[in-house]
Amino acid sequence: MTAEKKKPKPGWRLYLPRLLFLIPLLAVVWVPFYNRIPPELGGIPFFFWYQLAWILIAAVIVMVVYLIDTRVTHLTKMAEDWETPGPGDVL
Repeated sequence: MTAEKKKPKPGWRLYLPRLLFLIPLLAVVWVPFYNRIPPELGGIPFFFWYQLAWILIAAVIVMVVYLIDTRVTHLTKMAEDWETPGPGDVL
């Protein structure tokens, strides 16, 4: 029999980086801030390019949260330690 793998203890450190997801949410939900036409960027009104810029910014934030989460939980190290199932092993 194999020994049980240690799992990280759930705590506030696991969820703290996920608060970064509130930044793009609040930036896009607060419509009166960007409900205007000037300044234009390449002929595109501010209303549209502001929202498109937050798509890119949110993607970077998701990547940062992922990197922080995997380092805090040591997910990649745990994945390397897991045994791969042999032939014929189902689940």
